Amino acid sequence: MDVAVRNLKSRLSAYLKRAAAGEVITVTDRGRPVAVLGPVLAPVDLGAAVAEGWVTPPSTHGLGPVRRHRATGSVLEVLAEDRAE
Repeated sequence: MDVAVRNLKSRLSAYLKRAAAGEVITVTDRGRPVAVLGPVLAPVDLGAAVAEGWVTPPSTHGLGPVRRHRATGSVLEVLAEDRAE
């Protein structure tokens, strides 16, 4: 079902109830689709997904250390240089 933004704003509670019941609602602005309102998806059991093979477990534990970069000028100088181009 399609609903215009104006109608959605005026009857939001009714459309939320319909979406919670499983209906998918396309929100339109001047006839163009801009969003989809629907029921909340069930959470995925990652352990089962890995066991079934459709999710790959991470190859490492966390991110490595980040190397800091020292700036050669102030933020204002860099911004002025960037804007001059």
